Amino acid sequence: MPIFIIFCVVLTTLVQTESLYLPFLHDEPIWLAGVYLAGLFLLGGCTKKLPSSVWHDGFSCSVLWAWYGYWEPLFSKGSPMFHVFPIYFALLSGWMLLAFIHKSPRFDRESQDALRYLQKYLSRFDTCALAAGVLIGLALPEHYLLYPIVMTLFIVRGTFQRCLEIIESL
Repeated sequence: MPIFIIFCVVLTTLVQTESLYLPFLHDEPIWLAGVYLAGLFLLGGCTKKLPSSVWHDGFSCSVLWAWYGYWEPLFSKGSPMFHVFPIYFALLSGWMLLAFIHKSPRFDRESQDALRYLQKYLSRFDTCALAAGVLIGLALPEHYLLYPIVMTLFIVRGTFQRCLEIIESL
C-alpha cells in the first residue's frame, strides 16, 4: 500500500496544481495501459504468482491511473471527485497500513481470532472478486460512486488478508 498512497498523493498534487502533465493521462493508449497493468496484477495475484502486498499495490495504482485518464474527460472541468477520491484513498490506505498491517504482529489472541472469524464467515467476497468488481466499476462511469465504493471494500478486504498473512507467518 505505500506505493499506492504515494501515487494518490502525487495525483492529488497534480490535480490541485492543474499540472501540464495531466492531459497526457487522457490519451487512450496511456489509460488503457493502466487497465492492462491492472489486469496483469490481478492475474498474477489470483494465480498466486505475486505476493498479495505487491499485487494489491500494483493493481490499485494501475486502476487509479486508468480511472483518472478515462473518467476525467467525461465529467465537467474541476469536478470535485478528482480532488477528493485520491486523497480519500490515500488516507484510508494510510490508516489501514498504520493501524492494522503494521500492528498485526502485536495482535492479541482475541483479535487474531476475531480477524480469522471475519475472514471465514463475514468476508463473503474474495479479494480477486472485489478486484474484478473494481474493474467493472471503472468501466461504468455513469455510476460514479460504484468505483470508489468497491475500491474501498477492496482496500479493507486486502488489509484483512494481509494482516492474516502476517499473523500466520509468525
